[in-house]
Amino acid sequence: MAKYEPHDRFYRKARERGLPSRAAFKIEELLARFRLVRPGARVVDLGCAPGGWLSMLAVAVGPQGRVAGVDLTACPASAANVITMVGDIREPASVAALAAALGAPADLVTSDLAPKLSGVVERDQARMLELALAALECARALLRPGGAMVVKLFMGGDFGEAVEAFARDFAQVERTRTRASRPGSSEMYLVARGFRAVPGRAAVPPADPVG
Repeated sequence: MAKYEPHDRFYRKARERGLPSRAAFKIEELLARFRLVRPGARVVDLGCAPGGWLSMLAVAVGPQGRVAGVDLTACPASAANVITMVGDIREPASVAALAAALGAPADLVTSDLAPKLSGVVERDQARMLELALAALECARALLRPGGAMVVKLFMGGDFGEAVEAFARDFAQVERTRTRASRPGSSEMYLVARGFRAVPGRAAVPPADPVG
């Protein structure tokens, strides 16, 4: 079994680069491995605090792209092409604000959402599934046809249910781990590509962005 080191190379690398957490390297790896965005893309980051994913996404889309992040707690915008807001993705007003901030359908939706852990495995897995499905519902309103999504999950009894839910909306769903995940973690990521927009499904009406 791999030994847990709180100050491992990813922790040190994040400190050296001035990043808020090691999580930045998880999305950096996934973006590179699956080629999820190009310069000029529009991206939504759900659960964006403390901002590690935002930093990497901002670089990936370049100055002509746009990244809109939302979290229950305030998170600073790390670059000129980033907009952040405080909100709950389960509320239509928050989804509408994201749509307005992007100004066009998203090419990619990312979710690093996770519940506050209770220590009760079954409860934590169930709450994680709820957040993943809420993120999927949000993506349905924001993604362009053919768009992609990255979402964090915990391995457990509900994992198959999550994969099935995403497979109904995306042509390809892959499960993967990242090198920056802590040793022994049950954390997994779903990478879903080829979003199937459903005819007649109403998108969330735009609203003034909140920031």
